[in-house]
Parts: sequence; structure tokens; C-alpha cells
Amino acid sequence: MRNLITGVDAEGRSCIAEEHEIEGDPVDGYSGMKVAALFRTEQSPPPARPPALAGTVDVQLPPGWVRWMIVEHAPRTTHEGTTAAATMHHTDTLDFVYVQEGSAEFVLQDGAHEVSAGDHVVTTGVDHAWRAGPKGARLLVVSIGTPKPE
Repeated sequence: MRNLITGVDAEGRSCIAEEHEIEGDPVDGYSGMKVAALFRTEQSPPPARPPALAGTVDVQLPPGWVRWMIVEHAPRTTHEGTTAAATMHHTDTLDFVYVQEGSAEFVLQDGAHEVSAGDHVVTTGVDHAWRAGPKGARLLVVSIGTPKPE
């Protein structure tokens, strides 16, 4: 399992800022239990997203509010059998995505990043898009509303 955390590079393009294989640490007093911290914020609501280049999708989630959802992406193909183009966008949210089933390309401005069942993605409001894999993808997503950038 991998944990990918987004950010922006020196040119302001969305990118993978951190990527880790997940390894849990034993919990004292609990035999057989391990815990791995995937991400944390140090303020509430989380900070505003970085400046973006793509269009905004208004998900109508005020700062600090939380939404938990399942997103199912059917396999996307054109009549020629090639993957349809994903639309780059950003939201004023901090998104915690768990790939439950299937696979997808998580598209950022630094390129496409393959993710598959068991992977985690933290999207920090950066420009991004999703392209489902050949069998589609089911994503579990927790979104927290963030303030709009000033």
C-alpha cells in the first residue's frame, strides 16, 4: 500500500510532494495491532489550497464541514477504445482518498500516477483529475472544506 500526498512544485504545478509505503508501528499494550499515520493537519479548518491553474469545481462544502462518500468510476473508453481525457480541476477541500477496488490514473500537472486497490491519496486542493483503469475504480473519499485562498 502506498500513501501519496499532493503539493505544488517551484513552477506552481500540481505534483506528488510525498510518497510512502505504509508500515504500521506496534501499539503498546495491544498485541498484534499496528497504526500508521497517513496525514495530519495542525489547524481547523485546514489551510486554503495553494494557487491553482485549472478551473474550480464548487463542491459546496463550507470550511470545516466534512463529507464522506463513495465515488465509482466506470471504465472510460472512447469509441476507438482509448481512455477518455480527464478534466483537470481543483476544489476548496482537503480530500482523503482510499482506492477500495480497481485502479486509476491520478492525473496531476507533473503527469499521471497509477494507483490501485489499497493505495491512499491526500489531495490538498491542487489541480487534479482521475482516469479510471480498465475495470473502473471505487474510491472512498473524505472531504473537509477549506477556506478559499485570499
